[in-house]
Amino acid sequence: MRKLLATAVLLPALAAASPPPDSINDLFAGTCMKHFYSQDNLRKAMSDTPEAPPEKAEFFLGGNPGKAWFVIAPSTAYVVALRDDAVCAVFAQRANPDQVRTGFSALVGTAPEPLVAAVQEATGLGPNDVHTRTTAYSWSRPEDKDELLFVLTTSTSNHATAQAMASMSLVGKANNSSKAMPLRGTP
Repeated sequence: MRKLLATAVLLPALAAASPPPDSINDLFAGTCMKHFYSQDNLRKAMSDTPEAPPEKAEFFLGGNPGKAWFVIAPSTAYVVALRDDAVCAVFAQRANPDQVRTGFSALVGTAPEPLVAAVQEATGLGPNDVHTRTTAYSWSRPEDKDELLFVLTTSTSNHATAQAMASMSLVGKANNSSKAMPLRGTP
């Protein structure tokens, strides 16, 4: 676990984007990934960004305590959500599901050494149906008890509240669905 946390210095190097982004993956890399092990720095970085009122933030936080911020970009509106249990997520109101999945796989499909990336079974981590698709990856070393879990859910429905959601959390390897943040509001 200690060595997994020591790799935290590698995450900011991988996440170089700054809001406002033109893709959910850029915003995810520049917020959740960059500040995962320094979440007070994420709160500070978002201090000039409009905070979602509690009644709207509740949806993006999955009913858990935390904060959510609105990020408006030329292409769509985003929400960055940081739960108090350290789950961080980015939601995109509109997104091209194929582009988002390709970008997400490129972003988290390879881990910085000494971590190893692995595709995870997405059952139970989010919806998979005619309109939605959930993909998951993890980063860890074989000897670690915990892993970084990355989950992406996309929707092809124009009626979805969010067409894409990417999240990141630190979970135990034996129970990787305990903190996953499902994409809600999809048909």
